[in-house]
Amino acid sequence: TWILWGMVPKETEWLWAAGNTSTCSAQGFFGVLGFYGELLYQAAISLNILLLIVFGWNQETFSKKVEKPMHFIIIAFVLVVAIIPLPYEMYNPACGDCAAVPLWGKCSTKDEGKLCIVRGNEQV
Repeated sequence: TWILWGMVPKETEWLWAAGNTSTCSAQGFFGVLGFYGELLYQAAISLNILLLIVFGWNQETFSKKVEKPMHFIIIAFVLVVAIIPLPYEMYNPACGDCAAVPLWGKCSTKDEGKLCIVRGNEQV
């Protein structure tokens, strides 16, 4: 439980929040990496079963024709998707964990009620 909420910056005042901006970015990066990696590898396993059972491939044929490019494509895609938000400072606290969302806050002390992006970029 602490790994999920403990990496959120202390300033958010979430229960067990003990992290900072860097730990939030790390949690967001690995969260995106794990989420999309898991989805794509589940799809890869399903493709393997489909080709083996429905289309009658053997495991050696699958390994030679599909497996290596599939690993390359999945790993490259997931790394790109997880790395892109890092230079734009997009991994920010969101509802108790860190996600790729801009961080909104007060624009200045003069503007009451008006919010601006204080970290991140809404275009990404």
